[in-house]
Amino acid sequence: MGATLSYFLLASDEVALFRELSRWSLTVYPELLPPGHAAPVADERALTGLADRAYYLAAERFGPVVVRALRRGPDKGMLKIEEIPSPVFHYERSLRNEAGELEAGRLWAELDITDEPDSRFGKHRGMRAVFEEIHGWLRKSCLRSDPKGWWVGPAAARAWKSEGLVLREAGHKGRVVGVWR
Repeated sequence: MGATLSYFLLASDEVALFRELSRWSLTVYPELLPPGHAAPVADERALTGLADRAYYLAAERFGPVVVRALRRGPDKGMLKIEEIPSPVFHYERSLRNEAGELEAGRLWAELDITDEPDSRFGKHRGMRAVFEEIHGWLRKSCLRSDPKGWWVGPAAARAWKSEGLVLREAGHKGRVVGVWR
């Protein structure tokens, strides 16, 4: 089972998160990438180029990013990242929906795979350290939600309190979430 962090972040909160990520020299990959794609470093400048909802954050210093070519379908010829053998986090952005509500985002990684030196598909222990640093930043910088389970960025919490911003769980029938404090 993967480790997951769920959150509500407005643009200024996401900039603060990417400032924190820049310490780890992570790179940003789209879910589907063209051959020869050069991944930018995950910092606040990289946010201007993010248009999709989901990306991969790769810690390439812990190992290579494993990709495979898609052989069928409308995306034939594009490359897809293999999540399990690659040192990547799946990053879903917290964006507004058509109704103006802020939908939850999440950071997911499979961390509980063996780290044996002879294993082809083992995760590096450094991935857990990066994940715990991000979790620590969320605990330090963000507020808890009501019901619990999500972190709410400071700008999102201010907008929830002053402007009546609706925080909604992602999904077809996502429930409304509030701020605990």
